[in-house]
Amino acid sequence: MLSGVTVSCFMLSYLVVLALEATRPFCKVPFRNWLSAGMLTAGIIAHGTFLYYQFAQSLNGSGHLFADWFQWVQVGSFVLAIVCLVLLLRNPNTGVSLFLVPIILLLSVLGLLFREAGSFSIAPGQQVALWRWVHTLSLLIGTVLIGLGAAFGGMYLVQADRLKRKVGGLRKLKLPPLEFQQSVNRLCLLATPVFLGVGMVSGILLKLSESDSVPWFDGGIAATAILFLWSLLAAGWEFLSSGSLGGRRSARLAIANFLFMMMVLLALVLSSHGLAGQGEESSPMQSPAEVSS
Repeated sequence: MLSGVTVSCFMLSYLVVLALEATRPFCKVPFRNWLSAGMLTAGIIAHGTFLYYQFAQSLNGSGHLFADWFQWVQVGSFVLAIVCLVLLLRNPNTGVSLFLVPIILLLSVLGLLFREAGSFSIAPGQQVALWRWVHTLSLLIGTVLIGLGAAFGGMYLVQADRLKRKVGGLRKLKLPPLEFQQSVNRLCLLATPVFLGVGMVSGILLKLSESDSVPWFDGGIAATAILFLWSLLAAGWEFLSSGSLGGRRSARLAIANFLFMMMVLLALVLSSHGLAGQGEESSPMQSPAEVSS
């Protein structure tokens, strides 16, 4: 039964939510908030059921959770979907979902590119397992923060422009206060490099625990290092400015973080980090540690 739940099941639910929210400024739909919350909940249940089946399969096979990039990306979109539902329930009659759902869908679609990529190479040992969990969870939280920051960054730019120009039907689109959007955006900017940094350091320790060496010049490692350095630069700029950059620049920095992350993930798809069988023929799919250590 669980095997019958596919990616298309929860993506269809998210698409319905996106359609309901996209039409909010232009037409009235009875019980729209309840419909959006219901469809989003249905998508989350299907998404969670799908991941449960995937994890069960991984435990029966390799004996490890987060066995491949496909699972890792899908968990990221799942967490964002839960955050979206919480924000929708706490801020009814607003278009928060209109900005978060596209990012959820984009991550889910991107995850499909990793579907046949193969499994991570996982070495035995308690120390390796500890660093692997720290590495995986910290990078996952960093990814969620980047996605959330991009959503609120886009929201801020749209609302700021709307308030300035009073553009048509968008005046009917209610959004949280600009101050709230800017504070969430700032929090995401400042927290992202912390978790990415923890992910990189734990990845280095994990790799050293596995093979006593780190392939520093690997393309995936270089791409992830650029993402971390960029997020660190953006956070430093935001922190040192004490908010004087203004909401617009902070929002653009958050969106740039997301674009950099998508470039890194796409680079993984096109490199030996993203597709099994490239690079060393006998080696299995590399783990996140080998990408960001």
